Amino acid sequence: MGISVALVQPRFGTGEVRKLNICSPPVGLAYIAAFLRERGHRVTMIDAEIEQLDNEQIAQRVGRADLVGITTTAPTYNSALRLANLIKRSDNRPAVVLGGPQATFLDAETLEQSRADAVVRGEGECTMLEVADAVESRGAFDFQGVTFKDGDAIVRNPDRKFIQDLDELPFPARDLLPMERYLPRKSTGVISSRGCPFRCIFCASSNLYRKTFRARSARNVFEEVSQLVGEGYKNVTMLDDNFILNKERAFAFADLVEGHNVKFEWSCTARVDSIDEDLLRRLREVGCTGLFFGVESASDDSLKLIKKGFSTEQVRNAFEVLRAYDYATTASFMLGLPGDDQKKVTDTINLAKAINPDFAMFSITTPYPGTELYDNIANYDLEITLDDWSKYTLAKPVVRTSALSTEDLRRWLMKAYLNFYLRASFLARALARKRMGFILSPVKATIAEAFRRYFVLGSD
Repeated sequence: MGISVALVQPRFGTGEVRKLNICSPPVGLAYIAAFLRERGHRVTMIDAEIEQLDNEQIAQRVGRADLVGITTTAPTYNSALRLANLIKRSDNRPAVVLGGPQATFLDAETLEQSRADAVVRGEGECTMLEVADAVESRGAFDFQGVTFKDGDAIVRNPDRKFIQDLDELPFPARDLLPMERYLPRKSTGVISSRGCPFRCIFCASSNLYRKTFRARSARNVFEEVSQLVGEGYKNVTMLDDNFILNKERAFAFADLVEGHNVKFEWSCTARVDSIDEDLLRRLREVGCTGLFFGVESASDDSLKLIKKGFSTEQVRNAFEVLRAYDYATTASFMLGLPGDDQKKVTDTINLAKAINPDFAMFSITTPYPGTELYDNIANYDLEITLDDWSKYTLAKPVVRTSALSTEDLRRWLMKAYLNFYLRASFLARALARKRMGFILSPVKATIAEAFRRYFVLGSD
């Protein structure tokens, strides 16, 4: 009973992501693996980036699998298409399906440009199970949530309804991944909710989950974390868009951690307009050491345009409150937003220094498929300049504004990192708090590149 299924996270190709050394466990794919395995299928997982496998090596590892599922993001998309074609040309010729956000929003294009049999759109567990069962019974892929080939035609079936009770899902099959290779060691991510109720024009999350938000119960999340701590994990990152959106759930989770005396460090995302001092104090008491905020811009007009839902005054007030607590705070900012010019970018860099988070992450505005920005790019002050998906990494300019060229944006990204991290006040505080090692690999790599370009190559 059951078939052999190989689930693959492909290589990033030759784009900027590989240079930045971004690699984390594909937790979403591990959810699908656990779901299929629980229902009798034999599953293997291949993270080609962490194992440094090229497509030929991946195809060999896939071996005699009956079904191969390949996840896609923008930077991995081209590599995934090539991998699908290679596997379909093999002697075994298994069924091949692609999923993930990029294939979901470019489903017809994905099938036109590859030999894949189908695209699994959106949430993958139930749809992949039906795909696996269809492969086993040699049936058609004619069910909800799938776009498939029917001869020369491409058929797009209706969307599948979402899983209503996320607690019913088994925990991700991390045992099928080489967890010892991921850095930092003994750290992992947990997805405690799906979807986002906000409407930021640069984020695909709300469209991927069709503007719904579903959360696992506090107890279910705690049980997964408790299991991880029992396996030796020391640090957990909550990968949700906003872990503290439901404050009652966050308090309940904290009570469970304290009540069972589970010791670990963890971090999560939040919004500046959801700051609650009682919750800040409570989460800090049970090991939460890091908070991540998407700030994006110093311009209230820009924040309104991108539908962020808060003001720069709320940003300043939130970070003023945060100073009273011993959190390692990270704030992210975007350069090259619609309407950005030199003054707006300078103001954004100055805001980063003024609110003074422990760490700042600067990125280039990037229109991803599935976002309002991508779907309506003509309505915004942006022009796409590159169609190579491997460059869509947030670190490589793929757009220009009417006032800033791609070269301008590249230089401003370097200047932003240099201006923020070379301040004597930042260096002194980081050393005093022993948090220099907390900087994420992408940030460290970008800073190193900034130094190289600024001092070695002489960029201004």
